[in-house]
Amino acid sequence: MTDGQGAPDRHPARLDARAVLRDVGRTVARADLALAYCVTVTAVSLVVLLGPHADAILDRVSGNVENLLSDPLVSQLASALVVESLPGLALVVPLLVALAYLQRFVGRLASLVVGLAGHVGAGLVVAAGLSNGIFRGLLDERLAEATDVGVSYVLASTTGFLVLAVPARLRWWYLAAVAACWLVPGAFSRTFTDAGHVSALVIGLLIALVAARTVAADRRARAERP
Repeated sequence: MTDGQGAPDRHPARLDARAVLRDVGRTVARADLALAYCVTVTAVSLVVLLGPHADAILDRVSGNVENLLSDPLVSQLASALVVESLPGLALVVPLLVALAYLQRFVGRLASLVVGLAGHVGAGLVVAAGLSNGIFRGLLDERLAEATDVGVSYVLASTTGFLVLAVPARLRWWYLAAVAACWLVPGAFSRTFTDAGHVSALVIGLLIALVAARTVAADRRARAERP
């Protein structure tokens, strides 16, 4: 005879993985801003990269020093809407997931602020570093015209900010994993893009710190009210 209950599942890890995937699917499906941005990046990138004037367009929208001086608005915003190569589109998948959870955590407007701050801020930091290096004769002048497009700065700042959404007991593990993801490759390649990734990550973490302090201050103020 049986008590009417099913046998216990022998693969709890499999169930946990399914639960995580279901949560990711639901989160992405509800993240209209994240979906719109990632679909736009994919569509624009395919049109540009498969077209006959890909190099010219990438040069035009690149967030490099020369474009920042001549047309800063176009170079800063348009550079976040296209990737440099077709393999670069693979980054859109983790970007979509990260942005979806960011939107779920803080909403559309705050997500836009975090993403833009990371992309624009990191681009400016890189441009300032390159300009200084070129002026001092430490870097090749051709770097002022180097192609600098893509979504990695947005992703780096987003993953940095999402440290707030991670349970406290896992926060340091998450921070270590994110830091390794963005810092370790730069230790080998040492390009200006790697410097941009570090800058974007730091920007995301700083915004997270400000947000956390603001929430804590608000809670203290509420608790002190008579």
